[in-house]
Amino acid sequence: MASARFWYVPLKQLVPEHAPFAPLLAADVVDESMLADWALQKLQSRGVVQGDLLALMEGTEARGVARVISMTQHSVKWRALPLSQGPDLTSAPNLAEVPANEAGEFRFAVETLLRDVTVTMSAAHAGPLKAYTPTGPASNIILYGPPGTGKTHSVRRRAIELIGDAKATAAPLPEVNAEWERFRREGQIVFCTFHQAFAYEEFVEGLRAVTDEDGTVHYRIEPGVFKRLALTAAAEGLSGDDDDSDFDDLWESLVEGLRSEPRIVESSKKMKYQLEAAPRGGVLVRGGTVDDEEVFEPNGKWLIANENSMRGLWENRAQLGESPKTTDIGPLAKGHVTAMWMVYRELIRLQKSSHRSLDPVARAHRAFASGRSFAFGEACRHYVLVIDEINRANIARVFGELITLLEPDKRLGSSNELRVQLPASKEWFGVPPNLHVVGTMNTADRSIALMDVALRRRFTFEEMMPDAGTLNGALAEAGVEESLRALIVGVFTKLNERLRYLYDREHQIGHAYFFGVRSLADLRAVFADRILPLLQEYFYGQWDKVALALGYPIRADGTPKEVRGAGHPSGTFLTTLKLDEKSVLGFDHDEYVDQVAWDVHSAFRPRGSAPDAWLKQAFDELVGAKGA
Repeated sequence: MASARFWYVPLKQLVPEHAPFAPLLAADVVDESMLADWALQKLQSRGVVQGDLLALMEGTEARGVARVISMTQHSVKWRALPLSQGPDLTSAPNLAEVPANEAGEFRFAVETLLRDVTVTMSAAHAGPLKAYTPTGPASNIILYGPPGTGKTHSVRRRAIELIGDAKATAAPLPEVNAEWERFRREGQIVFCTFHQAFAYEEFVEGLRAVTDEDGTVHYRIEPGVFKRLALTAAAEGLSGDDDDSDFDDLWESLVEGLRSEPRIVESSKKMKYQLEAAPRGGVLVRGGTVDDEEVFEPNGKWLIANENSMRGLWENRAQLGESPKTTDIGPLAKGHVTAMWMVYRELIRLQKSSHRSLDPVARAHRAFASGRSFAFGEACRHYVLVIDEINRANIARVFGELITLLEPDKRLGSSNELRVQLPASKEWFGVPPNLHVVGTMNTADRSIALMDVALRRRFTFEEMMPDAGTLNGALAEAGVEESLRALIVGVFTKLNERLRYLYDREHQIGHAYFFGVRSLADLRAVFADRILPLLQEYFYGQWDKVALALGYPIRADGTPKEVRGAGHPSGTFLTTLKLDEKSVLGFDHDEYVDQVAWDVHSAFRPRGSAPDAWLKQAFDELVGAKGA
């Protein structure tokens, strides 16, 4: 129950325009027949699932709370719960998840009722859109191949498949992109790019400099992109039965909540204070006033409630009760009684609510600290970390001890579960089985043979090579006429044949470069902007090999059979200029010989142009190697 999420649901977004929504509030059970046609799709697209809680809003006022007892692709049903109180909002919310601090107030009002609400689902329907079943063991995959083979686009389909949507394999690209964005917004897909400076500190954890209001610099350990996502995924394996009486858990939840969002409280004398997470630990209690717009104005006075003092106070809570007087606190613990009284009340409030269970990172962190076990059922959500250009970083340095933890049989809940103590924070950590890592790798930058051996053992490598059939199909689907389509595919095929012969199969040209070609001018632009610069990079300084790849007629010694200037009447990618030793240097010398200067024709430079007939001659020469 504690893992269910609260959602703000504006009633006006669920009924047709000008329709009353009083029936939704009066009914004990509401189903799709009482809603507008688009309501079910709206709820599903936001990520509402069976078991979640809905705060039914009329403007800024919560008119009721409901529990989703059934959610399928075709229907939704929820049951009303009594609501005794709700947060005071300054503006009407959209259909979105309730922030953690406000969800705590809702939960405090309805938590005792949740056990009595049966959550059911008809066996005639498939599962809810978000409650995907596992797709198999944890997957570590690297898609690799030459540039332009669609690795970055393919990784989107693969990520959605790993989350659990098998339909992504055949779905049109716009639908895949829409699903990708939805999962990315909801945090189930995280994307990052490796580079030469990317290190363990950004990936797992490391020190970050923080400057307080006095200008003093402090350092604290911050989780990296992988650790944050791993903790979020690991929380899916917790049952939610946290020990509410444990001070360490409560204190960590309070400080984490204040770090993300300070809160305003009242002292016993009705004075306003703002609670914040102190830079050096503890809770900073700042005095001030609140204006008409509920904006806190500090007055420069502040107090501190530190962890040790509050621990001593908490150990005496049986004597203090839930609502002690400030005079009761002084004899029991050392510290400023006003600050400690306000923080004590926040801990009591936190203990009563399930607010702290809403933060999955904090829940997983507490579970690791206490040594709790994890159990991942079939309904747990899956998460995917996508790493673009995974081969550009120092893999051994970035992954560190994760190299071992990534193995499927070392994941949390497995028979050979392994947890390690991270060197910086000294926290225990493990990798959950519902977290998948998918990387992309450009073989033109670095061969797979040069990859870290430990990484190669723990990842499945899937090769993506240039595919003329895929190119032809994409062009046909786009309506490119047959003659032009045949020329484009012919250029693509012949160019890659020569690159495999002159270089290797990892340095071919991908089909994705040609997907947008609709005319000879478009094909010219692809060569000018992408392919010719790539060939010059592949064969740096070896213009004879560039010429061979492009079908320029040359002799066996690498010199051109035909010297072509900028005004050459036939289409050509390259121009040549004969540099005669005597005319250039002004004398003959035994150590120097005549040279040939190669260059790219102005028509095949960025923003160049040429008639279609001239361009076609150049591409025909590439395909047929005319004059060779």
